[in-house]
Amino acid sequence: MVKTKVKGNFIADLEEVAEKQLSETAKLYLDQVTSKKGNATSFILNSNSPSKLKISPLLLGAVGAQTYFHEDGELATAKAASKQGVPFIVSSHSSYSIEEISDAVPDSELWFQAHIFQDLELTKHFVQRAELAGYQAIILSIAKDEIHWKADQLVKGTTNFVVDPIFAKKNYANKSPLAEQVANEYQKRYINWEEIQYIKQFTTLPIFVYGDLSLDDVRSSIEQQVDGIILSNINESNLDLLEQINIIISERLTVVVEAEVKLKDELNHYLQQGADAISIRKSYIYGLSTSGVLGAEEVIAQLFT
Repeated sequence: MVKTKVKGNFIADLEEVAEKQLSETAKLYLDQVTSKKGNATSFILNSNSPSKLKISPLLLGAVGAQTYFHEDGELATAKAASKQGVPFIVSSHSSYSIEEISDAVPDSELWFQAHIFQDLELTKHFVQRAELAGYQAIILSIAKDEIHWKADQLVKGTTNFVVDPIFAKKNYANKSPLAEQVANEYQKRYINWEEIQYIKQFTTLPIFVYGDLSLDDVRSSIEQQVDGIILSNINESNLDLLEQINIIISERLTVVVEAEVKLKDELNHYLQQGADAISIRKSYIYGLSTSGVLGAEEVIAQLFT
């Protein structure tokens, strides 16, 4: 386990070092994929819900195309998470496949973040592949994610599509570039609960819903018996929203807040305000970019040990 004594704010200092090392393209990509979305999701949900799951208070959130930042990409992140005993959420847009990442860290806790593609059968198959590979939870993203064409052109985030037989079969005669084929799957912008329920029936794993959720979305999530929510719209300026959400769920859903905390005290503050866990993204990517496994592991150690 990595434990380094540092003066000041280690993660803030690491961010400064990483910003100097990363290319402008990589920095722009990281800013885009980790930025808070100002618009609400296009998610429309129409009790007997299970009680909260017991999870780690710290998770490594989904960031696609991680070979942008280090040649080992998600393999290094998964190893760092495994060594520190925290879950790693793998993006469907990962540089290494669902199965390659699982094989790199057997018996470790991996979650998989799926998107609702134009082709629901493709979404279903991604989810089934994750469960067969030993992942422990499924996150269904309803966020309005942008497609990062540069990452696709460099073939850094298309692996799960290239190796998927359903994607290959439907595109075998498609002469358009791979980037365009993948981007077309992300064009769906209006998601309804029936689609979520359709995917839900094909896995036995806990289901989390990820996005900028309204209070009505939270109420409907309880009614539809998902296991948890990951909120991308909570920060220090609107913690009252988190309080309202906790009043609504009354221990019936697990609540994860996606936030860029740099100190253990900041993480603990969110937990004290009612979050069950915090999902970080940018800070561990900075660690990955500077020192691979050791860098990502150091960031986790600063917040978790």
